[in-house]
Amino acid sequence: MQFNILFLAPLASLLTISTGLPTEAAYEIKKLPVIPLNETQYYADLQAAGNGNVISKRDSCGSNYPYTQTDMDKLISSLQNDGQSDYLPAGSSSGWSLGTAVICTYNQYIFENTHVSHWEMGWGAGYVKGQCCPSESSNPQCSGGSCTGHGDSGLSVIISTKNSASKC
Repeated sequence: MQFNILFLAPLASLLTISTGLPTEAAYEIKKLPVIPLNETQYYADLQAAGNGNVISKRDSCGSNYPYTQTDMDKLISSLQNDGQSDYLPAGSSSGWSLGTAVICTYNQYIFENTHVSHWEMGWGAGYVKGQCCPSESSNPQCSGGSCTGHGDSGLSVIISTKNSASKC
């Protein structure tokens, strides 16, 4: 018995509709919770180094898992265009994620609080992209990195980009 191809095509589309399979990935920007600095991966890396080598460089490249550069581009654009800022208490970390990309912001100061604008977070992520990521045409993945940014009080903060599978 032969099946007519014209019969199978509508059946296939009906199967896709009835099973509710997604036709494209739907990403939403998520605010990560503010957490104490001593519970962050950044702090664990500082402790593991023991001799301060981790903080001897102003900027650095690389993290455990690469992220998709298009996810980071969308996150940067969204943050830089919303005109908001986040409160970052002393000795804490916070961040934003979209798809595979995360931007983490660290306040290393013990007694100083600050507000960090979303524009500044986006600027830092864009700076890391320019310094650490290959061109998107040659490789759509990036391992990320970190740089120094500033809060509204002039306080230095660390802005880091990484994969959403990694915690801040």
